[in-house]
Amino acid sequence: MRYPTMIASTLCVLATASLGADGRGHGHDRPIDCSRRSLAEAVAVADENDEIRFTGRCAGPIVIRTDGLSLEGVGTAIIDGGGEDVILVDGASRVSLSTFEVRNGGNGIVGDNGAHVTMTGLNVHDNAGTGVTIQTASSAALTDVTITQNGFIGLEAHGGSSLIVHGTVNTTDNAVFGININGSSFTIDRATTVSSTGNALGIQISTNANAFLADPSATINASNNLATGLTVVSGAQLVSFGGVINATGNGGIGVSVSSKAGLDLDAGSVLTASNNGDGLLVQTGSVMSVFNTPQNSGIPGFSTIETKNNTRTGVRVLTDARLTLVNQAKVTAQQNGTVGFTADNGAGVTLVNSTLTGNTARDLVMTFGVRADLRTLVVGTVTCDATVLVRGTSGIVCPM
Repeated sequence: MRYPTMIASTLCVLATASLGADGRGHGHDRPIDCSRRSLAEAVAVADENDEIRFTGRCAGPIVIRTDGLSLEGVGTAIIDGGGEDVILVDGASRVSLSTFEVRNGGNGIVGDNGAHVTMTGLNVHDNAGTGVTIQTASSAALTDVTITQNGFIGLEAHGGSSLIVHGTVNTTDNAVFGININGSSFTIDRATTVSSTGNALGIQISTNANAFLADPSATINASNNLATGLTVVSGAQLVSFGGVINATGNGGIGVSVSSKAGLDLDAGSVLTASNNGDGLLVQTGSVMSVFNTPQNSGIPGFSTIETKNNTRTGVRVLTDARLTLVNQAKVTAQQNGTVGFTADNGAGVTLVNSTLTGNTARDLVMTFGVRADLRTLVVGTVTCDATVLVRGTSGIVCPM
């Protein structure tokens, strides 16, 4: 009569097999209560593709090395690092983090060693170092994530990594950078707004990094930062295909393109720089191109630079840099505190369809070896010296 024993053993095996990493059916039945069970331990023993739900205040650090792991907060869900990195995704792929708070770590979330992670509905704040850092050929997709009050950087990618953002991503009140993309790629997808506010420096694209506003509904807002709102520097490149860049209220410069970097505005893109110290600065061998050919882009209208109400200069092009407008493109520089548009020290400028009027000191100033092609301009006061070469249909002849 061994059959009852065999049946009981079989039922026990089936019951054990149905348990997930939280001991309750792969997290679907009831979330882990962190006042009763360690979330870190549950993650450590999880199987591939497990779904872990949790609630309450959970102690980090959390280390994820399991592919396909899903970690979801329910209700009030917090992971507190206690001074250590809160979450490390170490080489794992297809990891999902959603709807919880990350705080009080050395770093908040770290993706390392080729990790791939998606983050949705997270609030990452008050970490001593960086809120979210993606490094060493890792990749991350962020949707509706807020990153605030971290001791160094809000959101960072370096070491040949990749970031793509969706929805709304806010980086606010971080001690140094809101966003720093260093030698990596950064894509702002359609219907996405990236805001960087109240940091020392809003957004930096640097060291041969590539950034892309991928759609006319993609927007960057860089406002009220202590120094610069948005900077593209050290061989990096930012391309906007119809997107919008707003730089307002920054203490130093609204948008800066420096050290052989590049910024392209295509397909009806708009760059607005207002109420900063300086509006737009292009310098040290950098190149900025503004253009739209509707028969190619499929998007009507002008690609536009608009600078107004900046304390000092609207647009500055300096030190062998070049600003070129082609086809349906224009610059408007008005009501700036000193000069509307200035070029100096071997800079090259091509302006079409542009309006430079109503600035306090001068509307257009060109000095020391500038080369300018000026056409179809509305311009008020002009100063240029004998070292400047001008061609085009503007009627400006230097010196003036």
